[in-house]
Amino acid sequence: MTVNRLDGNRVLIILADSDMSELSLDYNAMSLGDSHSRRVLLRIMRLACRRSGIITQGRRVNIEAMMMSEGCYLLVTVGSRRGTFRLKEHGSLCCRLESADELLCAAEALYRGGIYCGKNAAYKKDGAYYLIFDYPCAPAEIKKILSEFAEPPKGGLAAAWVREHGMPLCEKRAIEVIGKAAV
Repeated sequence: MTVNRLDGNRVLIILADSDMSELSLDYNAMSLGDSHSRRVLLRIMRLACRRSGIITQGRRVNIEAMMMSEGCYLLVTVGSRRGTFRLKEHGSLCCRLESADELLCAAEALYRGGIYCGKNAAYKKDGAYYLIFDYPCAPAEIKKILSEFAEPPKGGLAAAWVREHGMPLCEKRAIEVIGKAAV
């Protein structure tokens, strides 16, 4: 486990695959409803904040999780308002690509960059292709690579519309599946 203080109220925690298995954490099962993952994440968050010198008592804390090629990143943001601990629910980002060639190139570029997160999907709708990422914000690396191939990402409503009306091409781990095939 690696802990990096980003600024006055944010800490980035990097959990390797070995850390995830040691803590019995499964990225796909992490949610507010899962008592084990909630308990482990709160313990990790408190330890990381204590190491970084950030006070959490009496403050609202958001924990955002993002799976990367070799482990999981946790971003802890400590707010100034009084409140309780909460695990931020995942949102979705939807990127529109004009052609299958752009989809293949984008997936290959993300895969070669080691950025093939676990929760993403590929769809086709009205001649366009869509990549949907199931987390609220994409890291700068993903946005930089996608800016070469896709329109700027849209929010959860666009992702829901594509999922409802589009044809699924790859519903789980699309970047990894398409990226391996393209390489």
